[in-house]
Amino acid sequence: MSGEHVGSEDLAGKDAPRLLDLLKEMKDGLDVVKSKVEALTVKVKQDKLPTSEGISYLEAKHLLLLDYCQSIVYYLLRKAKGLSIEGHPVVRNLVEIRLFLEKIRPIDKKLDYQIQKLTKAAEGGPAPEKIVTSNKELGKSQKEEDPLKFRPNPEMLVSKTAPEVAGGGGVYRPPKFAPTVMDDDKISKKEKQALRRDKAMVRQAKQSSFVNELMANFEDRPEEVRETVGAESIELTRYLAKREAKERQEEELFTRAPVTRREKKLEKHMTKSRNGLLGLTDGFFDDVKMLPLEERETDGPIEHSTPKRGGKRNKKRKLFARILM
Repeated sequence: MSGEHVGSEDLAGKDAPRLLDLLKEMKDGLDVVKSKVEALTVKVKQDKLPTSEGISYLEAKHLLLLDYCQSIVYYLLRKAKGLSIEGHPVVRNLVEIRLFLEKIRPIDKKLDYQIQKLTKAAEGGPAPEKIVTSNKELGKSQKEEDPLKFRPNPEMLVSKTAPEVAGGGGVYRPPKFAPTVMDDDKISKKEKQALRRDKAMVRQAKQSSFVNELMANFEDRPEEVRETVGAESIELTRYLAKREAKERQEEELFTRAPVTRREKKLEKHMTKSRNGLLGLTDGFFDDVKMLPLEERETDGPIEHSTPKRGGKRNKKRKLFARILM
């Protein structure tokens, strides 16, 4: 018995800080509930809130909440006494009630507007006895009454022209961007051409393997080792850059991009031709164009000799005339 008593004291001492926090939170909640319950009790005693007939759904929900509160109190009582709750029915009861309350949330959302409307009418409208009805009478009245009666409440909508209230009230308000002016009209034609040339030079420099190697030497990041055979062509470099950008986009969106038949054919061609020979002729014509080749000097226009028709016949006639002489 003494061992069990010592074990319970150790368990109580271990859970004491957590229990104190829960009791403090529970006390704050009980103060709020007590103030509201006292006000309702006064109204019920004065026959201002008849409770004889009402919506059965709300009554069942209130009974569930009451049972849940009782189970929590008993749970805290056992924890305060240092008793074990492992395998106790109160834990199962708490889980079941919590599950019921979670499952009926969609019903609360569907009946929220109807309950608010009845409550508002009961506070400042006609007699409460005619408004708060039973479940059966409520179903009959819904069939007999106009269906447009339960349409969305326009008063709950947010006006577009209403001024912004401090705090926002939980309503999303899109940001207002400052107006901007396009400065393209102020730039002259020569400046536009210079900008285009600069962009073209930057684009060509990015495609140059020499510039890429030079930039890689100045950067602090580790060197990227790629499997290459010989000099890669510009076409292959562009294809690899597009494929890397596509892979990054797929990793960010967690989806596979569709591959067209043309892309499959291009990938097959690049795989076969990646043998180091495509890059040999990329800059060949640009290099040859800059060589100082000698030009032939000609005094006049070049005359192309055209063969005359009947040349052999004339030679035969001259030879035959000499023989006769």
